Amino acid sequence: MILIFVGSSGGATATAAAATAAAAAAGGRSALIASIGPSHSVGPLLGVAPSSGAPQHVAPGLDLWALNALEDLGTVWGDLRGRAGGTPASSIGAEELPIIPGSDLFLAVARLHHLSASYDLICVDAGHHDALLRALGVPDTFRWSLRLLLGLDREPGRSSASMSRAMVPSALIPFEWIGQVQDARVKLERLRDETVAPAQTRVRYVLRPDRGGLEEAALALPALQLFGLSVEQIIAGPLLPEGLTALGLMVAEQRQVLADAAQTWAELPMRRLAAAATPGGVPGLVAIGAALYTGGDVMPGPPAEPPLRLVGPPDPHVAIDMPGLRREHLGLTLSGDELIVRAGPYRRHILLPEGMRGGAAIRASRQGDTLVIRPRQAGA
Repeated sequence: MILIFVGSSGGATATAAAATAAAAAAGGRSALIASIGPSHSVGPLLGVAPSSGAPQHVAPGLDLWALNALEDLGTVWGDLRGRAGGTPASSIGAEELPIIPGSDLFLAVARLHHLSASYDLICVDAGHHDALLRALGVPDTFRWSLRLLLGLDREPGRSSASMSRAMVPSALIPFEWIGQVQDARVKLERLRDETVAPAQTRVRYVLRPDRGGLEEAALALPALQLFGLSVEQIIAGPLLPEGLTALGLMVAEQRQVLADAAQTWAELPMRRLAAAATPGGVPGLVAIGAALYTGGDVMPGPPAEPPLRLVGPPDPHVAIDMPGLRREHLGLTLSGDELIVRAGPYRRHILLPEGMRGGAAIRASRQGDTLVIRPRQAGA
């Protein structure tokens, strides 16, 4: 099982991820702390310098792995370059490649899926939610660009309508190049689907306990679910202790934010991460983890219903669980066979299920925290 820890700002995501893994290891599980960087702030928490390559052992049942995006990109490119012989891409060296925003997530996912068989639990410090959400949108951007430039489209891969509108005529492009680009598009979307699969990946959102952190979470949490990631818990922190007279206003704001969050996401368990000095070692992380998971199992429960559901006939519809998203932050656009859903600054392109494609209109309704989109019937 992979747990992704993501939140607003600060080092609380790294602390929550490392403390969860340490608590799991102390309870007899095999756990891996994974940092996808780039700063790898889990290092100071453990008192070690993270190294790339194979996971390093830090305590009984507990390992640490840090992504080196440049090194992993070079390895992947070396493999692709060998299969792209005869194309302009085959002449590009790994040291020439830029790090495309979002590529580090997919490099990490590929490695973590390989490592997952060796651990009961992998805790990923993914840092700020914005980076994760932008990365999850990369396959949509790639698909849109290929459709605009080359006319390459979704299943079965090419459509006469898209190719007739392409900026670059397909006759000018070698057939084998088109096949390789199309294959890359399909693999990228498949990798995103594997990343968000609820059976093996969940999110624990780390809420910064101030008004700004709450406003960010109100957009980020439903956006994560829009991309198919199941948010199973909220971790609020770092929390100041009650009774600090000198920081009375901050403590009062924190108290109100926790109350508002509990009301907004009433269905999600909320855990409390107390403010503390950098532990600098595994024993300190185990203590933080024990306090964080008092009265509850550190391991995820059974998978819940996916937050994004595409349903075909006889009742074709799209259902998206988007808790806490205010009406003014929601936008829907129908573009051909795609539904474009906006959650604040984040946007997802969704291929409509069978029974909704080729339609001219849709209707949307909110059923609690769930957005349901169906085809609009004639006269409705």
